[in-house]
Amino acid sequence: MTLSTQSLVLPVRQYYVQTDSQLPGQALRMCFSSTCAMAVKYLQPQALLGPNADDVYLRTVQRYGDTTSPEAQIAACADFGVVASFRTDGTQDQLLEELEGGFPAATGFLHHGPSSAPRGGGHWILAVGYKPGFGVFNDPYGELDNRNGGYLQVGSGGRAVAYSWRHWLPRWQVEGPAAGWWMRFRPAPSGAPPAQPSDARLA
Repeated sequence: MTLSTQSLVLPVRQYYVQTDSQLPGQALRMCFSSTCAMAVKYLQPQALLGPNADDVYLRTVQRYGDTTSPEAQIAACADFGVVASFRTDGTQDQLLEELEGGFPAATGFLHHGPSSAPRGGGHWILAVGYKPGFGVFNDPYGELDNRNGGYLQVGSGGRAVAYSWRHWLPRWQVEGPAAGWWMRFRPAPSGAPPAQPSDARLA
């Protein structure tokens, strides 16, 4: 079977919507945290509990820095039993290899403007699979207008949403074919159990 005819979607059942955050001033800017929280929940199912547990995760991030900081995200993931690393060498093949190995990957891309000339401050989503011609993502903000930029739906439509590689890859690899920003995730080695925040069930 050739890649063009293959499909694979990881069973990443937890989908966090960033726009329902109860933390003041964070709902429109916590895409990185909501994305990493979905990866943490998949790899360490007992680490985050409750429908708004990305807020619990974000509180942990804030102990180390801002939601936009890769270093703060890496430290927060470690607290929940996940080893994360930030990379700026992303390729489509790397994403496919991660997915085929059973691991979701966080990806940062430009979501404003047409795919031929993307712009903006950036947005993070979780790669969870692929199908012919498309990547499949959990997008915490909603459903992207992949061709034209902006969002078709805000706060819904982002679970296992398919974005065509044709229009999404130029948004991700803005600086070249091996320059995508992404986060790699692995469960921590045995003996490093995930944290169990006392307020996990309250989020």
